[in-house]
Amino acid sequence: MISPFAVLGGAAVGAGLVIAYRGMVPGRPDVGDIISRMDATRLENLQPVRAARVPAGGLERLGAVLLRAAGEGALRLPRQELELIGRSPTRHVGIKIALGLYGLVLPMLLVAVAAAAGHPMPFPVPALAGLLLGIAFWFVPDIHVKQQAVEARADFRHAIKTYLRLVQLERAADAAPTQALKRAAEVGQGWVFVRIRDAITRAELEGISPWEGLKRLSLELDVPELGAPADIISIAGEEGAAVGETLGAQARSLSGALVTAAKAKANSASEKMVMPVSVLVVIMTIYIGYPALTRIMSA
Repeated sequence: MISPFAVLGGAAVGAGLVIAYRGMVPGRPDVGDIISRMDATRLENLQPVRAARVPAGGLERLGAVLLRAAGEGALRLPRQELELIGRSPTRHVGIKIALGLYGLVLPMLLVAVAAAAGHPMPFPVPALAGLLLGIAFWFVPDIHVKQQAVEARADFRHAIKTYLRLVQLERAADAAPTQALKRAAEVGQGWVFVRIRDAITRAELEGISPWEGLKRLSLELDVPELGAPADIISIAGEEGAAVGETLGAQARSLSGALVTAAKAKANSASEKMVMPVSVLVVIMTIYIGYPALTRIMSA
């Protein structure tokens, strides 16, 4: 019978060899640092560049190793969701590896504790359980990221409603379409407005219109509510049309959709409470009525 300690020792030696190999391989230059040196004055306002200067942690380095070896396509990462919540693919892969190893080792630790207590178990049982837990824990970060993305998209829609109102006010003050988009984005302080400002700044650096940058951001994050105002403001920028009323109508429509979604979520939560409340009522009825019923039957 193979000892669990021998398995853990072999895994530790293998991990040490991988870390030693990665330490001897020369690192690749960081793309963010290269871009910041090329145009450091204009890229200071970009949030992703500031994030790239933060030293990567152990999880990100571990995820980068697997990401380079297997490729993003083989790992099937939820790229849109990661982009929306602001988590790097390397960190996400690192979290998946850490949780997968935790699920793989957890049964071994339980077997070691049981063996120390005088209750040994056959090795195939914890090995199979560790394999199943490792596979299950590997997919836990993907599920969590998708749940976070749903909440982030809801926050994004609320912020876009405010952004539409601000752009409408800027246009009513005779601001040009480009100025209206920039000034409205500079008013907000939330993370959504930070992403909008970054998209507009990147569009300026690439020599395209700000509304094209917003359209691209809406496609990258799968938030079509941001693409609609970009289409509206592009009409004003390209044809000189008055779009103030259209922006207001779009904001009102989005507000109505958000209210409807909130009501549907509340109704769903209420429906989920029906079954627990019904079970509780049945239990209380049995708890109160059973003694009285037994007394009547025994009389």
